[in-house]
Amino acid sequence: MMRFYRLLFSLVLFQLVFTGCGGLDHGRGLDEASIQRARAAYRDRVSLVSVQPQDDDTGDKWPTEQPSDRAGSFLDVVVAEMIAIGPGMIVQGLGHRYAGDHKTAGQLMRVGGVGIGLSGLSFGLVAGGREISEDWIGDAISGAGYGIGVIGVGYYLSAWFYDIYDTPRAVRSGGRSPPDSPFVDSLDFIGGE
Repeated sequence: MMRFYRLLFSLVLFQLVFTGCGGLDHGRGLDEASIQRARAAYRDRVSLVSVQPQDDDTGDKWPTEQPSDRAGSFLDVVVAEMIAIGPGMIVQGLGHRYAGDHKTAGQLMRVGGVGIGLSGLSFGLVAGGREISEDWIGDAISGAGYGIGVIGVGYYLSAWFYDIYDTPRAVRSGGRSPPDSPFVDSLDFIGGE
């Protein structure tokens, strides 16, 4: 194991020394004109006090992109499915995000977040119920925690399985949202759209 760390350290050191990333105090490897323009822009910046926020900008929305007119190829479908299965297990909706369907991806992320939140609440109730007392009150709190945990896992897995199931459609449609998706709409009670 120590050999692995030595190899990793020497690779990182090689990367830093021989690619021009020797430090932050100089711009070796960067375009000098770009650095000068960035410094000039920093000096001439507008004061933050004088900037007025726009009324319609809330700052918490995902970027909206127009769907593509080009349908995805077989390779795109395979890559999107692998993303939906692998990293999509941790963050639901990544397959749809890769396909360009940002609306459904946002809904699936919210549904998965509700599942994680309910599972965390469940863990706290089960652990806390056992610590409160050994009689029926502790058992009741732990039982409620188990019930909430089942609901949380259901939400989490529903979002993940729907991402896996619907990603090929999203890729083939060029990132268009499904015309009518009552399943995701019914689970996404937090969504504002």
